[in-house]
Amino acid sequence: MAQKRSTSGKKNSTTRRRSSSSSSSSRKSSSRASFASATSSTFIDYFHAFSKTRAFAPVAAVVILTVLILLDLLIAWNNYDRFFKILGFELLIAGIIWVIGLVLSFGESSPSSGE
Repeated sequence: MAQKRSTSGKKNSTTRRRSSSSSSSSRKSSSRASFASATSSTFIDYFHAFSKTRAFAPVAAVVILTVLILLDLLIAWNNYDRFFKILGFELLIAGIIWVIGLVLSFGESSPSSGE
């Protein structure tokens, strides 16, 4: 009989715990919902704010260069000659794009400064 009482006691305590935890979890979810609606900051909001700072250009340049070099290492698979050929080709392309950007920016600034 002692065993029957202990199992029935466990069932009652389990149901009580479930009912109390479900009511408390519903209270927590409603408070989380009100908190989420009050502060709706997302990653895009933080990125937009960070993009307006002076630190954005250097941080973005470091991240882009790091990703580019890691992709080169992944493609090269410890073949050093292939890695440096890929890196040199990428630097050549970046230099050509930079020169074209300089030429285009000088072309745009000359007529506006003359007016």
